[in-house]
Amino acid sequence: MSLDDLHALEACDDARERNAMALRLADARTPGLDAVLARLILRPDLAGQRGTLVHALAMYDCGPHLGLLVDLAIEGGLEVAHEAFSALNGIDHVDGEAVAEALARLQAARAAGPAEAWRRDLLTDLAELFE
Repeated sequence: MSLDDLHALEACDDARERNAMALRLADARTPGLDAVLARLILRPDLAGQRGTLVHALAMYDCGPHLGLLVDLAIEGGLEVAHEAFSALNGIDHVDGEAVAEALARLQAARAAGPAEAWRRDLLTDLAELFE
């Protein structure tokens, strides 16, 4: 896998093709893929097409993406939020300010009382990961 594959993934307009490519590159542990996936996940035009991208990201060390994943758990749809939780659950260790910031966002979201029961449960489970 090459830099060309990463550029092709980022430029791909077809959701099925992009998802298949993301999973193939993740399975091959392509260096630099996690950064490309994070950029794709943040693209507003892909808001409804993030689940597989988050799943692929979870195959990497997600420590550097802690804040993004917490935000996805808080704000993402059902699939994205659960994929983000799964990725967060796989993080072995993260230190410092990123953890404090993510925990503050999580606590604020829990205090706001999400409408969906599944999200309340997910955020409670996520808070337990931070303990």
